[in-house]
Amino acid sequence: MCLSVLLVSCSGLNTSQKREFKDWKASGLAEETKSEGLAAGLNVLPGFGDFYNGNVGLGVVNLLTWPFSILWAPIGGATGAEEVNYYDTKAAITRYEKNKDATLSSLLHAFTTQQISKEQYIFLSNKVKTQSLQEFTKAKEYHEMIGGHEFLRNPANIQQ
Repeated sequence: MCLSVLLVSCSGLNTSQKREFKDWKASGLAEETKSEGLAAGLNVLPGFGDFYNGNVGLGVVNLLTWPFSILWAPIGGATGAEEVNYYDTKAAITRYEKNKDATLSSLLHAFTTQQISKEQYIFLSNKVKTQSLQEFTKAKEYHEMIGGHEFLRNPANIQQ
């Protein structure tokens, strides 16, 4: 039983991870794939919340230490769900950042191969740099970005 309490108290996010996740939530980037409330509620039953979170080992420990595990398991379930959400969000943000970088690389390639003018490159790269990460669920090619900007489609319209 002491081992289970120790395992539950050691798991979870550290202070900087909690702060980072809170910031991601505030900016709308958080991926909440697991419900903390549901995980806590399920863990009233021995280990079910941990199984829901994908933490089979802790679920088995809570199952084996039932009925004592009811004292710590609901909190552990909620903490486990928060941890899953944190790491899912971190992975998504990494993907978005890679897509944003790939978009900037696409623009640079289009500029260096003279598919777009210097003015187009500057305009579009500044646009990309100011866009939020949520807009980069996939990398964009330069021709996708020109879309609604009539003056960009025709380089002759750009004043030198």
